Amino acid sequence: MRFHEEAAHDRYDAIVVGSGLGGLTCAALLARAGRRVLIVERHDRPGGYAHAFRRRGYRFDSAVHLVSGCEPVPFEGGGVLHDLLSELGVRERCDFVRVDPCYRVEWPGMTLDAPCELERFAEAHAERFPREAKGIRGFLEDCLTIRGEASRAEEQGAGPLRRPERFPLLLRYRRATLAQVLGARVEDPAARAALAALWPYLGLPPSRVSFLYFATMLTSYVADGAYYCRGSFQAFADALVAAAVGSGGELLLRAPVRRILVEQGRAVGVLLENGQCVRAPVVISNADARQTVDELCGAEHFPARYLNDLGAADLAHETFLYPGPDHEAAHASGLGGAPNWLSLTVPTLVDPSLAPAGQHLLVLTTLVDGHAGAPWRELKAPRTEALLRRAERRLPGLRDSLRLAEAATPRTMERYTRNRDGAIYGFDVTPAQVGPGRLDNRTPLAGLYLAGHWTRPGGGVAGVVRSGVRTANLVLGTDQSA
Repeated sequence: MRFHEEAAHDRYDAIVVGSGLGGLTCAALLARAGRRVLIVERHDRPGGYAHAFRRRGYRFDSAVHLVSGCEPVPFEGGGVLHDLLSELGVRERCDFVRVDPCYRVEWPGMTLDAPCELERFAEAHAERFPREAKGIRGFLEDCLTIRGEASRAEEQGAGPLRRPERFPLLLRYRRATLAQVLGARVEDPAARAALAALWPYLGLPPSRVSFLYFATMLTSYVADGAYYCRGSFQAFADALVAAAVGSGGELLLRAPVRRILVEQGRAVGVLLENGQCVRAPVVISNADARQTVDELCGAEHFPARYLNDLGAADLAHETFLYPGPDHEAAHASGLGGAPNWLSLTVPTLVDPSLAPAGQHLLVLTTLVDGHAGAPWRELKAPRTEALLRRAERRLPGLRDSLRLAEAATPRTMERYTRNRDGAIYGFDVTPAQVGPGRLDNRTPLAGLYLAGHWTRPGGGVAGVVRSGVRTANLVLGTDQSA
């Protein structure tokens, strides 16, 4: 794969704008199918939110903490990363290390480890909340059934409204939030909070997040297992790049796109910031969906209803430390500018090579509103200090052990990925914005497709990989739902 700033040719079969995991997945599959593919990336390395960076001997992941689907599994809809990398012939390039337990959840008076195996996960929660054992198991059975139905619906291109007899739980829960389903199954608020502890991975509290999307995410970890990619998740992005290499693909770095070219009602190529014009009958945008429409293409090329829907959509190895079982209050604290919770991740526990010998990486994460009340350059230092203070309650003496501290804000994420407000989940995964309610991978503009966390099926590593697969299938004419 070429790592230049100018394209070697002026025509390709497909151009992929952005090298996040959704775009790289799509590009690698198209190249493997014999298409001549050009990937254009504004950053100096591929990967989007999966890229890694070095500081004074330490290697940091920019956003990804854990993934699932890294090994073949007997459960329907599992093993998505393993299957993709195997199909592309680059599975051996990624050394996925199993992390078990998947996570720990803590608040005063409660500590619970979440094992990475469905029966052990159920037992751990039932043992901690014995009066809720039946409801806990029923909830997890629903989650596993939903993932199977969702996988079949995706493969067959038939949703629950079209074939309700095949997808009864997708139909029943299509408008349900996580809080509604947990409330019907489990009475104890603490048990509900423990089962919902992974809500930060989707960016919305239980009262707003789609139960269908949470169910597929949760079971992907507790049924498939949780994994860290040795050497950082940059290795996963690099494996997808390598897959495109072997099939003749081309990658441009430090090559921002000025415009997506539109002629006679269809996308026909891109104009790079360096002035180079490159043409292709298919353009796949892995960039921010709103920027793709408003800034790269021009809103005048899209119907009013599409623009209205786009404008109305809402944005959006580890211990989760909460002040209590009230996840709604925890989420609201972040929106209010003073998050009272955080997650602690120590990737060097499974991959010591990320830091100098005898040292560890500690990643502190919380969620905040991208629209801060003051410029982020003014808020960065006090917000970092607040996170460290909260972490030190759990890890006394933390400050005295620090060799290096790096901080990133939503503005940092926006600068490196161009996602508006640093949105790491794309549009919110509410019940109204999953499945058919989410932005489609195919746009009303002929020749223009979308891949990544803004479009179907949604955010997260597995979600954007599936998005790339679906977009590639649409371009190749093999998607059953087309």
